[in-house]
Amino acid sequence: MHSKVIIVGAGPAGLAASRIFARDGIDFLLLDSKSFPREKGCGGGLTPRSLKRVHEIFPEVDIEGFDCHELSINRLIDGQMKHLTTLMSKKTIFKTVDRKEFDNALLKSIVERGGRFLSSRVREIVKEEQGFVVKTDERELTSDYVIVSAGVFGAKLLGHEPPSFGVAYYGYSSPTGSASVTFIPNGYLWSFPGESFDSVGGGIYPDSEKTPSYEEMSTLIKRSFGEEIDLRGTPIPTFNTDVVLSLNNLYTNLLVAGDSAGLVDNWTGAGIDFALDSGRQAALSIIEDGYKGKTVNERYLERLFPAARHLQIADAFRKRFNRNFEEHLDLLKGRMTGKLLSNYLGYYVKGPYRLAFKSLFTRGISSRQLHC
Repeated sequence: MHSKVIIVGAGPAGLAASRIFARDGIDFLLLDSKSFPREKGCGGGLTPRSLKRVHEIFPEVDIEGFDCHELSINRLIDGQMKHLTTLMSKKTIFKTVDRKEFDNALLKSIVERGGRFLSSRVREIVKEEQGFVVKTDERELTSDYVIVSAGVFGAKLLGHEPPSFGVAYYGYSSPTGSASVTFIPNGYLWSFPGESFDSVGGGIYPDSEKTPSYEEMSTLIKRSFGEEIDLRGTPIPTFNTDVVLSLNNLYTNLLVAGDSAGLVDNWTGAGIDFALDSGRQAALSIIEDGYKGKTVNERYLERLFPAARHLQIADAFRKRFNRNFEEHLDLLKGRMTGKLLSNYLGYYVKGPYRLAFKSLFTRGISSRQLHC
């Protein structure tokens, strides 16, 4: 079976690329090792930027979830949670979704528009003179272009090392209706509310000297949220500009998107918005092949530049924040924190000064502190 494009992986990046191709009548085949609906290791928090991407790419999809207008920011001291401030916004700070239902809704939209989806595990992708051979458990498929969006380890299908990665632990607790982010040295904990459960978990930054074991993280989360939680681990890639460039220059007409390229915010752990955007940009780059004499890969890297710049700035923020962890925690109590966070989560940051300047004119966001 030959297709113009084969997309390996039906996460947000692969789904976004598929929707663009379905819209423009491009022949494609979407592959995933799982049948849908399927479980996905993720906190399920959609930032305003993610919501905007979904509405742009999937205007027909009504996103079901829990809209959060308040976010409690805490710190962990000697195993005890201490409240710093609560951010309040008239607009949604983020929406919590069930990833099983969310991804399935996007896939359903694609299939309803004639998109081809095949549940089959890909074992290898081989570059040949006339295109690519994608080897699955059952058959060999050929294509002119390939988009790899198969999670952190997607590069292994090409015989190359994936981005470096850490592990985030996640699970589900009783519903509280409250959202929180708790800062711990070299990491974070989260609690995102849903209708029938809260998504909770924690992660450690990729350059932390010590990565906690499952037992250590389980104990920490139990202490923080007061409930025994069955945790699962999921790999979280580390963003690195050189890795993005090298993976997307392996072969002409092969593009690597989403977690497979390490397009994740090293500070917040957010990845859905970057996956959606990179999938869209990969599809548009294939559609524009040869535009102004540029290859698909060149177009794609150009289109990725705003996201890559944001992720570079995010990593710089994270490193600066952690260098003076105690001092910078106090800054979170300031009134500007909510405005900065709102703009950070809503748009690609062009630079720290632009972010601060824009935040001066942002309205509808306030903070509340507890006084003992």
